[in-house]
Amino acid sequence: MAEPRMSRTQSTDDSSVLVQRTAGLTAVLGAFVMVSTVIFTITDFMGIQNVFVGAAVALLAVFQAYRTNERRSPSIVIAAVVAVLGIWIVAAPFVLGADRALVVGVNGVAGVLIVILSLVGAYGSRQLSTTASASA
Repeated sequence: MAEPRMSRTQSTDDSSVLVQRTAGLTAVLGAFVMVSTVIFTITDFMGIQNVFVGAAVALLAVFQAYRTNERRSPSIVIAAVVAVLGIWIVAAPFVLGADRALVVGVNGVAGVLIVILSLVGAYGSRQLSTTASASA
């Protein structure tokens, strides 16, 4: 009987670490999108949107990591919002008419990585909530 309790604890710890690490990497990518405006001299509305959307991704990801670190249930909704923002980061150069290949590449790679990491974080959040409800 001690083994299932031990495996639940181990599973909870593994899922918690997964959510924290993916949220941390997502925050770094959000910060990168934010500062890419200055680094790659992205101008006009494209640069402004990169600053705001990158900041939003970074702040939401930091909040997700904080919630998980405080032993609160991480939010699947936050992960979903970050995934949608990642999709917007990929689509923004095409929607806003940015014609520089560098802007399309930077936003494309960063956006895809943000989507992947937030979906993995959502999976970890689901695992945590499933484990928590099973142990209750």
